[in-house]
Amino acid sequence: MTKAWRFTTWRSAAFRLQALAIFIAALAMTTMLVLRNSVDDRFNQRTAEALGGDLILDGTRFPEPQQREILERYSHAETTSFASVLIHDEQFLLASVRAVSDSYPLYGELQISDGRFSPAYAQSSGPSPGRIWLAGQALDRLTLDVGDTITLGERTLLIEKVIVQEPDQQSGFYSMNPRAMISMADLESTGVLGAGSRYHHNLLVAVSDTDRDTLQRTLEPGLRPDQELETVVSTALRERGPIQQLFLWSQLAIMLVVLLCAAAIFLTARHRARQQQTLCAVMKTVGANQRQIANRLLGGDALALLLPAMLGVGLASLVGAVIASRLDSGVSQWAAALQGLFGPVIMWMGFAAPTLWQQLGQSPLSLLRGAEETGPRAPLIIALLTPIPLALLLTGSLTTLWPLLLLTCAVAIGMPVLLWPLMMAVDRLLRRAPLPVRLAFRRLSRRKATSLPLLAALIISLSVLSMSMQAGRQLLDDWQSTLPAQAPNYFVINLFDDDLQGFAEWLKEHNSEAQPLYPVVRARLTEINGESVREAVTKEEDRAERALNRDLSLTESNQLPDSNLMKEGRLAAQPGEVTVESKLAGSLGLQLGDRLTFTGSATPIVATVTGFREVDWESFAPNFYFMFAEGTLSAQNRTWITSFFLPENKSAELSTLVAHFPQISLLDVNAILSSLQDIVRQASQAAMWVGGLLMMAAMLVLGAALLTTADQLRRDNSLLVTLGADTGLLRKTAALQAFFMAGSAALLASLIHLLALWPLGQRLFDGQLPLSGWIALPWFLPVLLTVAAAALPPMKAAEHTRQ
Repeated sequence: MTKAWRFTTWRSAAFRLQALAIFIAALAMTTMLVLRNSVDDRFNQRTAEALGGDLILDGTRFPEPQQREILERYSHAETTSFASVLIHDEQFLLASVRAVSDSYPLYGELQISDGRFSPAYAQSSGPSPGRIWLAGQALDRLTLDVGDTITLGERTLLIEKVIVQEPDQQSGFYSMNPRAMISMADLESTGVLGAGSRYHHNLLVAVSDTDRDTLQRTLEPGLRPDQELETVVSTALRERGPIQQLFLWSQLAIMLVVLLCAAAIFLTARHRARQQQTLCAVMKTVGANQRQIANRLLGGDALALLLPAMLGVGLASLVGAVIASRLDSGVSQWAAALQGLFGPVIMWMGFAAPTLWQQLGQSPLSLLRGAEETGPRAPLIIALLTPIPLALLLTGSLTTLWPLLLLTCAVAIGMPVLLWPLMMAVDRLLRRAPLPVRLAFRRLSRRKATSLPLLAALIISLSVLSMSMQAGRQLLDDWQSTLPAQAPNYFVINLFDDDLQGFAEWLKEHNSEAQPLYPVVRARLTEINGESVREAVTKEEDRAERALNRDLSLTESNQLPDSNLMKEGRLAAQPGEVTVESKLAGSLGLQLGDRLTFTGSATPIVATVTGFREVDWESFAPNFYFMFAEGTLSAQNRTWITSFFLPENKSAELSTLVAHFPQISLLDVNAILSSLQDIVRQASQAAMWVGGLLMMAAMLVLGAALLTTADQLRRDNSLLVTLGADTGLLRKTAALQAFFMAGSAALLASLIHLLALWPLGQRLFDGQLPLSGWIALPWFLPVLLTVAAAALPPMKAAEHTRQ
């Protein structure tokens, strides 16, 4: 292929638009694939960190020798957890103690500090023999500090560090019991574990996916009744938190970017085919066979388009390297880059090549005359099917994006079918309209082969842009609303009634605002409608079992917390009324009007169920299964729980709070808050990047639309001038034509946006996606095009050009 041919290829405006669309699609798809691989790898790492390993053998006794022999062939660690009493002088404290081996942790790092309120830092191993690490609450309760000694069983241990965060700490963002950590080498010498002792032993293993599956199959048949195998696959941390929403929205948005780029390629393909008609006719006339013509016409474009595709993949690979480094992902990106290169190839073969190929079957005479033969609709059918492999390549699963594919097919097929009779009806109504109106609308109605695909493409572009911008903005707003700038970073437990005034004064002195105070009463559910709860409840569900087998934390309030939503009934307002968390109510089989009886520290607590609440357990606020009306729990022994914000640079001032109220448990959640705020920041950056790609892709479709109609518009203007039309008529006609086309697209795009609020809300927001101003975004196009068409000089007659 000659250099001159490659140069003239790039001189074509249609080809340049296709090249830009290929570049944007390659950039977007490859970045999404790299992000998917990196996030998958990071999720597996986070899951392994939260579990402590890739595979965990959990039991209430130590493993059997055969099990230990199998697992110790791999990188492993051991932990033994139990409750025991810490003793210092005459003080006693019940603590959750964990003994860890030298290789703990296998994944992640321990966050520790050198003092109660000293800065935290990372540590890759646990305490050495003879040392003990305590959580801050334990130091507060015992009025100890680093460097003091404490007794555990028969051993006296030196307090060496303060535990801030453990990588596999899965008990939520706070634990009621103070934590302690010792070396596994000291466990036997403490003498705390004997025959009949209650403890949990975990054998943690780091293995590859293949070895993990093999080990699981080997170990499962020999598990004792008290043993359980946990793996990173079964835990599936990706189902938690806003990360899953961000990932799903990113997939949707990138798929929409690709479809917009595909629309631009499809629109410009016909224009590109017309540019090549003369060359195709000449080659047919001189005897070239179909293969030679295809190599010259299609092969030239395909080779030239490899450059923007490779540039897009290369730039995305650089972006992916940055993403992988931020996520600490070590997964190779070569597979993602290769898949990213396949995407543009599939796009060009599905949206451009069939249109170019179709002219190979036309006669030289029809090609030279520029006639468009009405043959099979293969290009349209292929274009409708092409999004399926693109979605499969992008997501690895069609089920994730089936609503989008269904909507795309419905618009592409149904829109022209619905619009054509509507367009004809409007055309008949405008027969007596002023001349500019009739001319403008008939330019559209008399050219259905051009107008209807163009209108459908604009509708898709505008609806996609407005829906994606609203969904992305709504996600960020929702997350940021749960993490305000001064979200509570400390929780206080075990405040007494007499402490409340002094605690409020301490907060005022330190310019800190307290969140709502909740009384906490410990009680156990014993009866439902006068019947023993174990006889009344027949469902074997985890939530029901947890409610029956332990004391519950009850509270009372006449205000619904921000993290709660009434699903059914009403809030408890009178003493003797209670609302129940909806999922627990379902597992217990509760109905409105049921009477519940709890056994508390004083008299029995009897209340009638008035409503069911949906609780956001991931919110940074105290949440409760049972919330009573004020006055119901007044006869019970109670403590108080609340939270407050204090800047991290003032954390040393917490020592005065602990000194004033030595019985409280002070819980620090700064590390978790920082992690979630970092997620929101990354989500904001991702939303801006995806929004920019969406805007560029939408502009590509607009450019393709203008290019597709430019030549015909010039010919129309030339004919009107010949018939005596002045510049004013040309401008009015152009402005009205732009308004009819863009206004119709904006109106229908807004309707699609309105109809899509429910499925988008169900998919991303648990059914809550309100109407917003983003629905008006498509109307920027008719305003812009109408003003531009009225202000700019009319297009002149097209000059004859040859390829």
